Amino acid sequence: MNNVLPALRGNARIDCLCDLSEVYRYLGTFDSSASFALRAAKESEMLQYEFGKAEAYYNLGYIDYETSDFAGSEASCHLAIEIFGKNGSERQLARAYSLLGLAIWAQSKFDRANEAFEQANALFTQLGDSAGIGETYTRMALAEGERGNYEKSFEYCLKALSFKSMGALIALGQLHADVGDYETALKYYDSVKGDNYRMQLYLRVGEVYFLKNQYDSSIHFYRMYIAEQINPSRYALSKPHVLLGSVYLSMKSYDSALYYIQSALSEFRAVNNRNWIMRSLLALGRTYKEIGNLKAAAASAQELLTTSTEYGARQYIRDARHLLFQLADAVGDKTKAYIHLKEYTSLNNAIDIEVSARKLAFFNATNEREQSQLKIALLANEQQLQQQELDRSMQQNRFLFASILGLALVGIVLVMNILLKKRNETNLRKLAENELQIQKLESSRQLSELEMQVLRTQMNPHFIFNSLNSINRFILQNNKAQATEYLTQFSRLVRMILQDSKNKSIPLQRELDSLELYLSLEALRFDNHFSYKITIGDDVDVSVLKVPPLIVQPYAENAVWHGLMNKKEGGHLRIDVATENQFLVIKISDDGIGRKRAANLAGQSDTGHKSMGLDITSQRIAMTHGEMQVQSVIINDLVGPDGDPCGTEVILKLPVAYD
Repeated sequence: MNNVLPALRGNARIDCLCDLSEVYRYLGTFDSSASFALRAAKESEMLQYEFGKAEAYYNLGYIDYETSDFAGSEASCHLAIEIFGKNGSERQLARAYSLLGLAIWAQSKFDRANEAFEQANALFTQLGDSAGIGETYTRMALAEGERGNYEKSFEYCLKALSFKSMGALIALGQLHADVGDYETALKYYDSVKGDNYRMQLYLRVGEVYFLKNQYDSSIHFYRMYIAEQINPSRYALSKPHVLLGSVYLSMKSYDSALYYIQSALSEFRAVNNRNWIMRSLLALGRTYKEIGNLKAAAASAQELLTTSTEYGARQYIRDARHLLFQLADAVGDKTKAYIHLKEYTSLNNAIDIEVSARKLAFFNATNEREQSQLKIALLANEQQLQQQELDRSMQQNRFLFASILGLALVGIVLVMNILLKKRNETNLRKLAENELQIQKLESSRQLSELEMQVLRTQMNPHFIFNSLNSINRFILQNNKAQATEYLTQFSRLVRMILQDSKNKSIPLQRELDSLELYLSLEALRFDNHFSYKITIGDDVDVSVLKVPPLIVQPYAENAVWHGLMNKKEGGHLRIDVATENQFLVIKISDDGIGRKRAANLAGQSDTGHKSMGLDITSQRIAMTHGEMQVQSVIINDLVGPDGDPCGTEVILKLPVAYD
């Protein structure tokens, strides 16, 4: 088109300028796109070509929207709508109203945005444009979901799906992510087909993995978004940058977090993108707090409070108050801390009540839809059964005469078949019962063998020998108090293991007690070369939950011996206990040298220690799931921002069991 443009004149030249603007906008080259649109608007004005001028304003509105100048986008859309309306260009008018809704929505003016979307849908309906209707309903669903109106959002999603809109699957995924149903959200995102949605899916899928605390997967998708940008501007990278900064903040990689968040914030300030400015300020303030720069953290939090108060962003007002409370409390300013805590508590309670009500409305809507679908399925099944019954009746009448003639013969055959069938069924049932009994006995035998093996391997000779050497060392050093303490704890651990090994399951509290006793002995024996922490989720009742005995210790032992002991500086072991989707999830993570390096060191040493209980324990965990196909043990290699190994994470999944 660039080659033919010089030869064109009049309206054809203006149409070519508008087409070039649209192509460069699609490629993300907004400066070139704006240049062609402005030239089209100027030449249309000179030639009084109204349609060309309206198209130019529409392109300018889209460019302003993509570069976050939402007020400018709204103004350009109004100009395009006015001209398209006068010229009777209904299809272009519908597109302009839909874009206007996006521009107004981005300014958090949801009711006005909804009015614009309704106008667009009315026009698309008149035109019979099902794709336009589906896309507009998708935008309405996303807008309602953003302001927390989940029930209305779900209603628009269903309408968009009825027009086969692929974007509706994205809206449904976002809706389930907003209410905390992350697995369903990922299923919806995975079902989206087409390159038009690939880029935004990278960001949405990355955010879901971030919310699931699967940071490596989150970083992968954000980097995929960055890698596939065509000639990216700095602003085009601002959203993935602030999202990456939030991930690195959660991973405690504060230098990387600061780099990405500060880079993104400067770009958001340049285009006055208020929503992302507030999001960036919150992440920046939290990062400064974690690195101890309380003054900078307070400045970011105060700016966030001022900005969010100005635009009525209640969730950011709440978050700013909470951060300011933490900072005031850290410097001992009890008066300010009390004021911020009071404001935060009041606002947080109000928001929690609203969010809970919205989630309840959403779940009621989804439940009603499922019940409606079930009723339809039952009705269809009933109709099918009635038809089958009618067909069978007609067939019976058709062959009635023939049936009577062959009744005697058929009767004899049927009786013989029934007798043989009953005899076969009896034999098969007995055979199945015998096989089931054999399988039960075999499973019981395997479980007993595993329990005895784990008893022998958990209290392995290495640990007992080294523990006794440590006691001897304390005695030789005349450190009788420490030797006595160590011997007392060692005796208690041995007694607990011997007692628990007799039971198929024990309370989770007792399992954690023996684990902490084991870790304290190892830490004492190695002169506190590593530290450890056991964290229990609020939803976990350790007194009633049941687990097989000695289920966590082999993995903790492996982390200490292979991950932390080979680390020159001190290391840390973290054990997190939580429940998730009817599973008890136990996460053992260390910041040691990683599995690959540990394997190399083990190959170079004749005395390398290996916990022989890992394979047995993995089998024991798998057996708790019965015939369910569940990945019960997951091992992740942790890497730092530079790509080097920085530890290992083991995730154990056991079915929730109570007394």
